[in-house]
Amino acid sequence: MYNKATSILACMLVLLLQVFVFNSAYAFQDTEISGTVTDASTGETLPGVNVVLQGTETGTATNLDGEYQLSVPESSLDGGILVFSSVGFETQQIPIQGRTTINIGMSVMTLTGDELVVVGYGTQERRQITGSVSSIQEEDFVSGNVKNVSEMIQGKVPGLQVSTAAGGNPNSNATIRLRGVNSFGENQEPLIVVDGIIGADLNNVDPNDIESVDVLKDASASAIYGTRGSAGVILVTTKSGQIGVENLTVNYNGFTTFETVENKNEVLSADEYRSFASETGFEIQDFGASTDWFDEISQTGTNQVHSLAVSGGTENMNYRLSGNYRDRQGIQKHTGFEQLGARLNLTHWSLDQKLKLTGTLAVTSRDENLGFGDAFRYALIMNPTAPVTAEGFETLGGYFDQNLFDYFNPVNIIETGERIEQTKNYTAAFRADYEFRDLIPNLQASVFYSIENKDEIQRNFFSKNNKIQGSATQAALGRGLAQQFYDDEQAELFEFTLNYMNDISDRVNMEAFAGYSYNEEIFEGFSASGGDFVTDAVEFNNFGFAQDFDAGTGSVNSYRNSSKIIGFFSRANFNIDDTFFLNGSIRREGSTRFGVDNKWGNFWSAGLGIQVSNLIEIGFLDELRVRGSIGKTGNNAPNPGIATQRFGPTGGNFFVNGSFIQAFGPVSNANPDLKWEEKTEINIGADFETLSNRLRGSVEYYNSTTSDLLFEVGVPVPPNLFGTTWRNVGELENSGLEISLALDALQSTSGGLNWSTQVNFTAFGETMLNKFETDEVRYIATAGSPGQNSTDLIRIKEGEPIGQIWGPKFSRVGPDGNWLFLDGSGNEVPFGDLTLEDEKLLGNGLPDYQIGWTNTFNYGNWDMNIFLQGTFGHQLVNLFGLFYQAPRQIASYNILQSAKDVPELKDSPQYSSFYVEDADYIRLQNMSIGYTFNTSSINQVDRLRLYVSGNNLFTITGYSGINPEVRHTDENPGILTTGFTTGGALAPGIERRSNWFTTRSINLGINLSF
Repeated sequence: MYNKATSILACMLVLLLQVFVFNSAYAFQDTEISGTVTDASTGETLPGVNVVLQGTETGTATNLDGEYQLSVPESSLDGGILVFSSVGFETQQIPIQGRTTINIGMSVMTLTGDELVVVGYGTQERRQITGSVSSIQEEDFVSGNVKNVSEMIQGKVPGLQVSTAAGGNPNSNATIRLRGVNSFGENQEPLIVVDGIIGADLNNVDPNDIESVDVLKDASASAIYGTRGSAGVILVTTKSGQIGVENLTVNYNGFTTFETVENKNEVLSADEYRSFASETGFEIQDFGASTDWFDEISQTGTNQVHSLAVSGGTENMNYRLSGNYRDRQGIQKHTGFEQLGARLNLTHWSLDQKLKLTGTLAVTSRDENLGFGDAFRYALIMNPTAPVTAEGFETLGGYFDQNLFDYFNPVNIIETGERIEQTKNYTAAFRADYEFRDLIPNLQASVFYSIENKDEIQRNFFSKNNKIQGSATQAALGRGLAQQFYDDEQAELFEFTLNYMNDISDRVNMEAFAGYSYNEEIFEGFSASGGDFVTDAVEFNNFGFAQDFDAGTGSVNSYRNSSKIIGFFSRANFNIDDTFFLNGSIRREGSTRFGVDNKWGNFWSAGLGIQVSNLIEIGFLDELRVRGSIGKTGNNAPNPGIATQRFGPTGGNFFVNGSFIQAFGPVSNANPDLKWEEKTEINIGADFETLSNRLRGSVEYYNSTTSDLLFEVGVPVPPNLFGTTWRNVGELENSGLEISLALDALQSTSGGLNWSTQVNFTAFGETMLNKFETDEVRYIATAGSPGQNSTDLIRIKEGEPIGQIWGPKFSRVGPDGNWLFLDGSGNEVPFGDLTLEDEKLLGNGLPDYQIGWTNTFNYGNWDMNIFLQGTFGHQLVNLFGLFYQAPRQIASYNILQSAKDVPELKDSPQYSSFYVEDADYIRLQNMSIGYTFNTSSINQVDRLRLYVSGNNLFTITGYSGINPEVRHTDENPGILTTGFTTGGALAPGIERRSNWFTTRSINLGINLSF
């Protein structure tokens, strides 16, 4: 397929090849450098020390005698730098300066307060940060079969929840929540900033291009981003070349993945189906076959990932050009994606190093086969005695079917339907930094401009033989259906900033920062939907063949809207005697999305940090810092135009005088008072180090209150013209405790085992709904058909926690095979005798605790990493169990194996606490074992590492459903809505029936550097 994206990618890859060929003449003229590394205090040799040529991946490690040999390009002898690093020792950067023998002594690591951390619009030393910021470096990322940055940092940051509840769906994105639920509107996930580009798309960043991720967790740290910092901020820094390293470095990373089902709902086989029906006395239809419907639609998933990067630099510039390719096939047949991407980072210094110019160009092209989550659901409930195909079903493509409610042949679904999506992401950014050292020392001005464009086209086609959407039956062909949805998003960002640093006195240092930001977004799209095609051959490629448009039943829609955000911001930091640290920030921001009376808001922060170990000596602590902060951030409105009175097409037609006339009417009500959500947060923390820096940790407590929550509420008509209005209606409050501990448990100086371990723990308080649109009780999120259309699952009430799972309390199965429940007085009653007042709190969909535990081992050239993560204290409504565990369901559907646990049950399915389960789990999320070869004798190869890794290797849980992970929002994972309504962010804790199953993957990979 030839298009703009692939053309750009081709040009970039050609450029990459040209750079490689041009530089190869001198890049591989190597010189060997050798030496010995010792402990500076004892003189003992140090094995296992990493020795790397700075700005490259050219490196080696010292042997048992502390000796090393490293081949470097001749061009690096004058300007190159060797970096020596080892767990528990201070990292050293040693200029080569033409030497071929370099011996060094390494000192035991002491305090780490001077570590630079990326914050909003710059960097700060770790010890000067008064808010809550977590940093994850490349070596700490979750490795293996990950889709994007969010999965790479899962479990690595206290308070950050990354849920892959969508299971093995290759085209889904993880759900991200930072410090619980802060809003139930549209903007619930943290703001993403990639290399300064605000609101960037993580799918346009290849994981192999990422150098570090910094998470701004509290309002003090994120207030500088104003309206978009309410849910936290994730700052992503991509890799760049190294200045002064005049050689070419080529890095290749690749792996192949094999993916299988880790967990699914287990149903009866054909023989078990017949036997259980006989035992229970329920009548079934036995069609004589023995079909494993899951096997008919599933396959072993595979994934190929290839990433190639070229980097280098001169005295005044550096560059890094990378390209990546991904080809993933899902566990459902005909699903997966193919992705091609490229990124160029270029930096140039001029005017005596006073002017720094930085450019970024990134492009990603992705083709997806979306598949059908519904197919897995129907594969489990399809009669296992039925054949896949049979005579008499020609109108259904030959696929067997029964005329039952909510019953579809899963093979018919995936073979006669198609859902594909094509996405093109383009990003370009330019930054200029100028130091006025000759005019005003320590003053720097910066100009930044970026443009992002995302084109997305989804095409759906259901043939006339398709039943689920094409309306086919055994008696007649259906009308078929074709759909196209085109969406284009463009965002431009311009920012100007001034930064000034100065020593006010010998003891006081000040840094001041001010800036202006202009951000404009444009959204436009087009859609068409129609059926009754003259022929299926054209699929979704020619809507002129669809006769629905002549009949007035086809639809065509388009839209275009835009919004702007303008901000003025400043920040000041004070360092007093390297002991007291003060900072404050303010941002005034305006958005076109709000009412005419409330477009502007003010967002601020203030913080104090104290280096206690500088004031008093604490015998068992090497270092102690305490800090506290308070701040206010905002949340922008979800869409443009929601505060204005608008009119438009209402989706209907009128047949007047022989032709169809489009219906028009109001589509929103005006609300001139609509304003920002505002979150005020207090954060108190302490950082400590002990055991000669072998044990490091932090403890933090936070409390946040989000007021003026944005929510679409129902209103009467008249006096309103439209039935809903966006209003500021409520207040949420949550709190939590976060603990992070890192220990260098074993530090060998004789070639033995090195072991480092880190634990991140979070305790979440209840998320209280202090205020809401009404003080009356509301029940939302229904279970669905058959038979549970009006069964609400979640209760909402002002003054109570959100996430309350509500319903009847199960007692036992009665002697007549009927359900028995407990009423409000504790008496056993049948379902028909229950009232709403008898229903009780059955659980909560939000967790109490979260833990992530990382263990890293090194022995000689071997390395191993083990990462476990778990979540505790939450419950899930198992809707698959609700509908398909009752034995009597066998008369229409296949049922769960667990139906054998209640063979005496004769009643129909009925929602109760019986189907609300504790979903605590601990999971081996990732494990990798690698070996790095000594490449000193391999010509032109600087580094070679082979590894095997696994993702989601096992899960320990008592939950009987598919996936015990937290469901932060209630959404429909399929394409059918069978009689249910979802509750969104106000209804966490529901596992719907059309979920993808969880998967386990094994990866074989290579890291190679030249």
